[in-house]
Amino acid sequence: MQVDEAIKIFESSLKHFNLSAEETRCEGVGEYLIQRDQTEIYIDLWQPEQASQWQYFDRSEVAGIFQVVAPVCRYPVQEHLPLFLEELAHLNFHLFYGAFIANSEQRIISIQYKRVLDGLNETEIVEPIEAIGYYAENLKEYLHEKYKVEKI
Repeated sequence: MQVDEAIKIFESSLKHFNLSAEETRCEGVGEYLIQRDQTEIYIDLWQPEQASQWQYFDRSEVAGIFQVVAPVCRYPVQEHLPLFLEELAHLNFHLFYGAFIANSEQRIISIQYKRVLDGLNETEIVEPIEAIGYYAENLKEYLHEKYKVEKI
């Protein structure tokens, strides 16, 4: 599936959130932001120029990507970091449509969903956005209370 087609499907799916494309578009083509209560959900649809080392399937065709990311919190103090990261790995076992990711450079924890564009439809757009938003909202509170991390 080409990015232009995926963008049309994505923008059509925004009706499920009572949003319009104009309300959610960011500067770049295929970049969107949905505000859900205190959580920002970033959506990206893009076509890489070359196959990634992580593209485990047919490398003769570069796969377009659909990604949903919601920042959750900052890293805890160093003494709590090993237990904190272990708990995130355990929590990943339970999550549908998402996984915790760590940005060690900015010391930010987010929840991410990523898939190829082929076969993308409205359900494959709405469900991950709902899940990522739900997990980010709830788990940022849990992690803040347990580890005293700064919520994002």
